[in-house]
Amino acid sequence: MKFKYGVVAFGGFLLLITACSALPNNVSEATDVETLDGPPFLADLRDQCRNTTGDDRTFHELKEHISTDLPKCFMAHVNMDQLKTDTSKLEEQEKKKLFEKICEQINESVTCLTPVKAKLTPCLDEEDVKIMEQVVATIPEALNMACTNSGALLQKFTEPAYRSCAMELPPMIEECTSELPDSMENLPFSQYSDKQCEEIYSMRDCFTRRISECGATGYMDFFILFYRKLLSLTPCK
Repeated sequence: MKFKYGVVAFGGFLLLITACSALPNNVSEATDVETLDGPPFLADLRDQCRNTTGDDRTFHELKEHISTDLPKCFMAHVNMDQLKTDTSKLEEQEKKKLFEKICEQINESVTCLTPVKAKLTPCLDEEDVKIMEQVVATIPEALNMACTNSGALLQKFTEPAYRSCAMELPPMIEECTSELPDSMENLPFSQYSDKQCEEIYSMRDCFTRRISECGATGYMDFFILFYRKLLSLTPCK
């Protein structure tokens, strides 16, 4: 479970920068908060919040914030019309300038994660906080990767294959993390043995295969970045 939270965050990061242009203008009317109860990892998080805090209030506040306030904050920083620009009609220099602007805006939007961290922290134990801090610290590096060379990698995210693959991320995460044994949930990272490392390597291989299958190989750069950061918290190599 603990390692899984980091993978979920990786998926959320890719969805945010890939699929955000598909968000409706009126987020408050178009987003059904209750649909977030569906994904199994959120059910796990709800249970953890309940066990840690004694009730569901913290989880519901977090869920409400992610469903409404987080998208609004992102769109307050990022020009959605620019994100929806048909880049196929732009000259190369125009395209570079556009993505430079978008990259600057997305970098500014990282501040939107601060209240998410604050609302999530009461649900986490010491090990989970380490994961959260590692993931959040990795996001600027991931954005820098996406925006290198006037957003060359970010430009790929506008391609149909990447948008389609982004929509497959939630079931992909469930598939590739479903085999992680429950015994890893309460085991401190420092106590991971060869057995736990092999489970993580198997998860990595699953993501590599699934990302290759959906044709968005550029996602692998981001997955490997987040994966290595999380792996550094363990004895695994």
